[in-house]
Amino acid sequence: MRFYAFVAGPLLWISFAVFVIGSLVRIGMFLRVSSQKDKPVYQYFNLSYVLKTYGRWLLPVNPGVFKTPSFMLLAYAFHFCLILVPILLRGHIIVWEESRFGWSWPALPPLIADVMTLAVIAIAALFLLRRLVSQDVRLLSTFSDYALLVVAALPFLTGYFLVHGTWNTFISPFGMQTIHLLSGELMLILIPLTKLSHFVLFFFSRGATAVEFGRRGYSV
Repeated sequence: MRFYAFVAGPLLWISFAVFVIGSLVRIGMFLRVSSQKDKPVYQYFNLSYVLKTYGRWLLPVNPGVFKTPSFMLLAYAFHFCLILVPILLRGHIIVWEESRFGWSWPALPPLIADVMTLAVIAIAALFLLRRLVSQDVRLLSTFSDYALLVVAALPFLTGYFLVHGTWNTFISPFGMQTIHLLSGELMLILIPLTKLSHFVLFFFSRGATAVEFGRRGYSV
């Protein structure tokens, strides 16, 4: 009980603090380095280039989709579900409602949340298999690439087990809830410390690239 109280209390807020502060530090580092090495981006900054590239890359209407449509559409579905499910899951919203903040917002219907959760698990498994089977991808993969896929999928897997009572015969619901919390907290902590930081830095790096390409007359 004491361990669960720590995981659901102080450790949860520590992981959120690491995520928020660490992400802000990574953004600050990116801006500092880019201001020194990519000065034209700031001199020729054009918001229209940035908004245009966001539209093309946040939606599946960029060149990468047409080159490898199956993989890219799976990647879009994976990221879409990966971000929305934790934010819009009813169980997570209740935590915020009962917190000192008292925040609340509309939740996903349970069936849709289940489908999106299973989609993350299935696509993560396919991406992991692709790294193992495809020689070209395997040569470029490091241990962290495999590990981070597992880290990303684990909160969804344990969350699905927790909601549906799967494996409760072997692990008590209380124990499964602890495992789910720990997996989510691990992911939050690793976001600013690993390649998962692209979750935050995408908007800055993509925007900088768009300004550089746009001022040279290339497609953004």
